[in-house]
Amino acid sequence: MTELIGVAALAVGGYWIVQRVKRKMAEVENQISKAAAKADPNGRGAKLVLDPETGRYRPGN
Repeated sequence: MTELIGVAALAVGGYWIVQRVKRKMAEVENQISKAAAKADPNGRGAKLVLDPETGRYRPGN
């Protein structure tokens, strides 16, 4: 009987942990979505242009 109670407690605890992790993942996804919406719509920043003399990339206009 004690084993049955222990298994039931582990099952309830596992279910609770899974629900908490799902909720936290949803919160993080929401924060990431809000941050992405506020981000620069043109991408990651200035485009890079190849300098033909040096062969290196530099920020372009």
